[in-house]
Amino acid sequence: MKILSVSDKVEKQLLTRGNTLLPAHPDIILACGDLPPEYLTELREFYSVPLYYIEGNHDIRYDDSPPLGCTNIHAQIITEQGIRIMGLSGSRWYNGGKNQYTEPEMKKTIRSLWFQLLQVNRMDIIITHAPPRFINDKEDPCHKGFRSFSSLIKKHKPVWFVHGHIHSFFKTPADRLTQVCETKVLNCYGFFFFETELVEEQAKS
Repeated sequence: MKILSVSDKVEKQLLTRGNTLLPAHPDIILACGDLPPEYLTELREFYSVPLYYIEGNHDIRYDDSPPLGCTNIHAQIITEQGIRIMGLSGSRWYNGGKNQYTEPEMKKTIRSLWFQLLQVNRMDIIITHAPPRFINDKEDPCHKGFRSFSSLIKKHKPVWFVHGHIHSFFKTPADRLTQVCETKVLNCYGFFFFETELVEEQAKS
């Protein structure tokens, strides 16, 4: 599956006919927060593919003006074209604003999915806004990652863990990636295109 992931920064070139930013047409779009809802609507309509999103700590207009035709997968596990995708919105609590969670609150949200997680051997993709703690995160209260995300990676071994929230300049695509055991942790700030296969297919190969 070919995937366009986006977060935090509007990339208008992605909406330009004939652009050469992507190596192929995406099969789906995954949005990891802090983007205008209108931008997500435009992306879904431009590429005519399913768009799944979670919300960031600055997404204050989504309740009144959600992105059209797009699907919020916060605290859900969905299957798209055979690929299992889990979503978790928000950042660490720092001033009580929208989509901010304490560590115990995020842990409780993950625990609410225990039955669904029990039914799958391994997750294909987890998308979040904040990163895992000590993986791509920072030390200020807003940009610290969640320890519960690190535990989620260790226990359920997703192929990809895709997050936003951390604004960084990347010299090469490899700078975005951190390998954690069997999981590729990706900072998709701006946009990043990647491909993945079904976990079952990987196990057979």
